[in-house]
Amino acid sequence: MNVDVDSKYPSFENRDLYVELGEHIAFYRKRACLTQKELSNRINISRAYLSRIETPNSSQSFSLEILFNISRELKVPLTYFFEPFPTPGKSATIRKPNKSDK
Repeated sequence: MNVDVDSKYPSFENRDLYVELGEHIAFYRKRACLTQKELSNRINISRAYLSRIETPNSSQSFSLEILFNISRELKVPLTYFFEPFPTPGKSATIRKPNKSDK
């Protein structure tokens, strides 16, 4: 990860990815009816750290271990954090592959 010498934040290219991940985490956390405090307690990080991860004008970097823990606690497949948000009337469901997908 490229880090600007004068900044504690990832480079602009990576910054956008962290912001999008944070927005997805906030979306799925709220959908699970959990507060930041509840989720942070479950994954053993501070509420302030989770808040920085979720804040859209922040680019808090975090480990894959934290993302894996968040995914498990929210019962959301990892891929959902990298896909567009579900549209209003269409819930995110796990799609089983068809034989024709091979």
